[in-house]
Formats: sequence, C-alpha cells, structure tokens
Amino acid sequence: LMLSPLCRADNWLVDTGDDPPLHNGLSSFGKMVLAEMNRLGMIVDLAHVSVETMKTVLNLSKAPVIFSHSSAFSLCQNHRNVPDDVLKMVASKDSLVMVNFYNDYVTCRDTATLADVADHMDHVKKVAGARYVGFGGDYDGVT
Repeated sequence: LMLSPLCRADNWLVDTGDDPPLHNGLSSFGKMVLAEMNRLGMIVDLAHVSVETMKTVLNLSKAPVIFSHSSAFSLCQNHRNVPDDVLKMVASKDSLVMVNFYNDYVTCRDTATLADVADHMDHVKKVAGARYVGFGGDYDGVT
C-alpha cells in the first residue's frame, strides 16, 4: 500500500513547493502520519513535495520511500525534481527515484526524447546508484 501525502497544494501534512511553505517541510501531524505509515508498512511517495519535505521525510522515515514520478533537478530545474543532495539521501535510506517521462520534468521545454529520459536515469544512477533508479512514466502528463 502506498500513499502520497499531497498533490499540487500545501495542506495540513506537507509543503509542496507550489505555494509559500506553511510547515517548513512536514507539519507535526504530518510527522505523526509518517510514523504511522512506517508502523503499518505503507510506502511514502515523495513525488510533488518540496525539497524541505523530501529531506524531512528521508531523515525521519524508518523505512525506504519512493519518488513515483520525479527526475533529476541537476538536468531540469523543475521544483518537482530531486536535487543531488537529496539523491544521496535516497541511497542512504535504500529508497527509489522513478524517472518521469513528462517533458516539463525531463527537459523543462515543450518536448523531450527517450535520450533525455535516459540522461536522467544515468544521472540518478551516478549520484545515488543503480539500485535506486526506476521508470515512473506519469503518462497522464505526457503528450
């Protein structure tokens, strides 16, 4: 079972990076929800969260997490992508970044190619390690 704490709007659990931060990452209640998800064996999905939320969850979680559809911030500076310092945390937490196919996350332009997606896979592999990268197409965003 997997749960993403948000999508596209700050809420009572987390900050997204879309709006000015309310919690500097994770609210007190969000920390309680994270602990309960860990206890229940649920997977936490960090796609769509702010960098501060990524770091907070990776520091606090007792279990691996996933980014179900994210890419490398170093290659495309979209705030939904994962910065290198967080990619290193992903490896230390035995977590997973599933690279997105959506052009806005891959090239920050109107189009993206399979080679562009492969560049993101290679970058995550280089920074975090091959064990921590996968495909996370996000086909509803691909045109």
